[in-house]
Amino acid sequence: MSDVISETTQAETKQFDFLEGEWSAICRFPLPDGSWGEGPGSLKASKVLDGCVSLEFFEGPYQGTVIQGLGLRSFNPQTSQWEHTWTDTSAPGGFLVWRGRFEGGVIDLHGQWEDETGRRVLSRLTWSRITGRSAHWESHRSLDGGKTWTQHWVIDFTRKPTK
Repeated sequence: MSDVISETTQAETKQFDFLEGEWSAICRFPLPDGSWGEGPGSLKASKVLDGCVSLEFFEGPYQGTVIQGLGLRSFNPQTSQWEHTWTDTSAPGGFLVWRGRFEGGVIDLHGQWEDETGRRVLSRLTWSRITGRSAHWESHRSLDGGKTWTQHWVIDFTRKPTK
């Protein structure tokens, strides 16, 4: 497989290498009354399929309950974009997909789907402030075609010490 991947693509497939390992998380999310909740979470990420895919397992609070989630990321050389697929216990059986790029130290991913009422939801995920020991993640949503965005979930990750 690596014989058909260009050097540029090989470099791009390493853009999520920072996530490999085990992380503690502080998760913040809006509550129905307009206030924000907060709680601890964890993430474990590894590279699979000859290093071409980033696989993550997440557990943490989301809108007042603890969820478990699974994420897969891979770089698509045809579109020069990352593709991120996610499923979790808050909506079993469904998969959400985002696509985007890593530019200027920020990973910016966009997706869309219909919610349980049939409304079109636009979603934006960003990774920023990425260091060897920490990373910041945010989720924003729009219900009006992207005119306005609401912060939906914020997670600050800290790398766990290696054993």
